[in-house]
Amino acid sequence: MELHSLTATTRDSRGKGAARQSRRDGLLPAVLYGGRQDPVSLQLDRRELERLLQRRSGDQAVVKLEISDQPDLGSPALLKSLQHHPLDGHILHADFLRIRLDERIVTVVPIELQGRPEGVQEGGILDHQLRELEVECLALEVPEQITVDVSGLALGDSLHVADLDIPDNVTVLTEPDRAVAAVLIPRAVKTEEEEEAEGLEGEEGAEGEEGAEEAEGED
Repeated sequence: MELHSLTATTRDSRGKGAARQSRRDGLLPAVLYGGRQDPVSLQLDRRELERLLQRRSGDQAVVKLEISDQPDLGSPALLKSLQHHPLDGHILHADFLRIRLDERIVTVVPIELQGRPEGVQEGGILDHQLRELEVECLALEVPEQITVDVSGLALGDSLHVADLDIPDNVTVLTEPDRAVAAVLIPRAVKTEEEEEAEGLEGEEGAEGEEGAEEAEGED
């Protein structure tokens, strides 16, 4: 995995006014913490971070934070969480966790589905149920994404975490029985077996009603 660089500067962490001013200037307030060091308040280019996340298709990434005004504070870091605006979805704040490249980390990796399932061609609906996978590995070995071929899924079939093709150097922490994707059968579409079963039930009901009427006539 390529270690992307993000340039940041330290910022005045006193009060919300400073953070609002940073956003007006196109900068994103952030904090770097962990690693048995004091937290550092930062600001960085919001668009630069958004471009990075678009390439990765997820809200977590391993980066190299380069702090221009205090280079000694720079560190490899895991983008741990983001705060989004509730209306327009823009990023408001970012949290970075200091990491070491020689130690395993826990993070999440996006799951991408590829292919058109056989069941969808037969009228089914593809349901992408799990979109991220929790994994543990070295920071530079975090997969950009886990790609899953779903073209072989028929009507009613499902794919689980245990079925995924995972690199040997990556440990999956998500439960193996979690469903990743399934091809659902629309309620409006009935199989021939269901229709035949309903037909038989209807015939049996009609015969029962006729027998009851005959019995009443004999009385």
